[in-house]
Amino acid sequence: MKNIKFLKKDMDAYAKMKTKPLLFVKNLTKQYPGRKSPAIQDISLNVYKGEFHAFIGANGAGKTTTIKALIGAYANWCGTVLIDGIKNHKEEAKLKLGYIPENARFPDKFSAYKYLQWMGKLSGLSSKDAKEVAKKNLKDQNMWNVKNKSPNTFSSGQKKKILLSQALIHNPDLLIMDEPAANLDPKARSEFFNMLLKLKQLGKAVLISSHILAEIDKYADSATILDGGKIVFSGTKQELNKLFAKKEWICKTTNDEQFIKILKSKKIKHTKNLDGTFNVSFVNEAKLQEIEGLLFKKKIFFNQLVLYKYTLQDVYNRLVVKGSVDTMN
Repeated sequence: MKNIKFLKKDMDAYAKMKTKPLLFVKNLTKQYPGRKSPAIQDISLNVYKGEFHAFIGANGAGKTTTIKALIGAYANWCGTVLIDGIKNHKEEAKLKLGYIPENARFPDKFSAYKYLQWMGKLSGLSSKDAKEVAKKNLKDQNMWNVKNKSPNTFSSGQKKKILLSQALIHNPDLLIMDEPAANLDPKARSEFFNMLLKLKQLGKAVLISSHILAEIDKYADSATILDGGKIVFSGTKQELNKLFAKKEWICKTTNDEQFIKILKSKKIKHTKNLDGTFNVSFVNEAKLQEIEGLLFKKKIFFNQLVLYKYTLQDVYNRLVVKGSVDTMN
């Protein structure tokens, strides 16, 4: 592990934090040999207990590279990754971590039950405990009736359940998942996310990479968005909305024709929605009050005037410019 460079300034920054995150990532940078630009550069994020954290970016933006560094699959990077205050390459940190890869691969000659027992033993459980935990996890996920079948014969949804059972076999505090809902049908996706919500209620932290932003938006408490190997946003959804607060409103008036004429005269950006409302960009409260005054003079009033709440898809569309590291200028 000599090629991992934990930075003292990052360790000091963690020590000074009043509320300690379960996952602390600071200035994480990974450079592949022979490449001009780092695959990821100065990645910093925090994930807390009981939090569902969405990890978002285009293909090639650096999500999987980051995840592999977090779980210890890489031994050559610079920065700091702490799991519950412990350097992530240490055995004590790994015991607090569960991981679900995008693709499910299982040994050919193992049944689901035997496979989970084997993974339990590798995680340090005794043979007796490994059997009990494997049995409990299979029953919890309604998979006990197929315990003697090979996971390789299972549907995509069943395979993901086995991967989740594997990740939970040693009762970790943090779950890291790389596109875990890929190839699942709607019912299987719903079941999978419901299981994650139950884990969150138990205080587990979940970091999940996904391309289905509308879906993950329903569950996420916080998010990190990557663009070209760098972070363009990382924080809570409340912070995300504050980033664009008082900039875009959903409006409907008693005379939209005159309303649009006023907006055009003041060169205020606006778009019409399918439901007949308008998204209007007021740069500040004073500009909104000015438009309200002009409408009042014409005896025009707002039927609807609410701040637009940004979705992860909205923010992604606004902030992501470069996409993949390979397409950067």
